[in-house]
Amino acid sequence: MRYGLIAFLLGPAWISAQQDSIRWKHYGRGGIVSADTSNGGFGYYRINRQSENTFRDLRLFAYGLKEDSFIYIRYKSSDKYATRPRFYRYTITSYRKNTRANVALQYHFNQGFGMFLSQYNNGLINAELGHAFDMSDYLNETRKTSYIKTGLFWDHDSDRFSTKLELEYFKQISEVIENDLSRIQYLLELIIPIKNGLSINVNYEMEDYSNKSLTDASSLIFALGWQGNLK
Repeated sequence: MRYGLIAFLLGPAWISAQQDSIRWKHYGRGGIVSADTSNGGFGYYRINRQSENTFRDLRLFAYGLKEDSFIYIRYKSSDKYATRPRFYRYTITSYRKNTRANVALQYHFNQGFGMFLSQYNNGLINAELGHAFDMSDYLNETRKTSYIKTGLFWDHDSDRFSTKLELEYFKQISEVIENDLSRIQYLLELIIPIKNGLSINVNYEMEDYSNKSLTDASSLIFALGWQGNLK
């Protein structure tokens, strides 16, 4: 049952994984979230596969507060260009619902190109440029909002901890019907390994809208994480 679901969601990538014998890995986290003056529970599950030239990643993320909630499902795939391995193309599909930011069930899609700005022994820095669109009320509307998306990402590992920094800017380019939905999304993550695949995780996320009449949403998460190979 579990393998059937994974194959359905990830499609051809599953066949590719079998061909080069690279294992799928999975990750889980559970803990508490603090947002504004409210606290609640948090859960996260991720399935990931990386090879020299490909990246496949499925993430499920959710937290619940006393009166609000956030649910996020995202799948990303990327492939390096064989003749120019510093460059890659990517596609992202996601669904999310964020009551704190007054976001109903939203469908989001973006694709474009990326470049590895720096690759060193303990990490990498990469940037992305692409076109994105979303449907802010997926179940009730068909109107799409289009954006130019830029992103900067930094992953760094040290002997005692790992860090991740993500900055993504979505500039609305379609006609503004009600509100300008241009925004910057921030993610700062600290991972401190314990042992046997367990770790302490601290995450800070923020969604900052250019239109200040819209509600910004930020959260601070403390969690216990684990990781392992998917057998």
